[in-house]
Amino acid sequence: MSHFTQVATKITNKELLLSCLKELGYEVTEQASIRGYRGQETAVDIAVRMRQGYDVGFTLGPDGTYSFVADWFGVQGVSEQEFTAKVQQHYALATVMEQVNRQGFNVVEQQRDASGQIRLVVRRWI
Repeated sequence: MSHFTQVATKITNKELLLSCLKELGYEVTEQASIRGYRGQETAVDIAVRMRQGYDVGFTLGPDGTYSFVADWFGVQGVSEQEFTAKVQQHYALATVMEQVNRQGFNVVEQQRDASGQIRLVVRRWI
């Protein structure tokens, strides 16, 4: 019985995902395998090497989106919810910043509130 589970995402940009993972301080390997319960392994497109316990991976689906893959019972130091929320928020912010810059806007203000939500104020001079 496999202990690996997948969590669907809306992440589609591989380079941006790799950049976000590295900015968050993770060691990343492409086209690798991750370990799970009793030595089980599964192939992934992107492997995030965790400092302790099992690793987390990302697989590209036929629809062009990446899914988180892990044996979450053995991932140590961070819960499934914490990890996925942190990566998805960082990816979403990077996506917005990329679009803001592409459209000629400048970030005037960036704030993170107590709940972790990020508020951006952007401006473009015409």
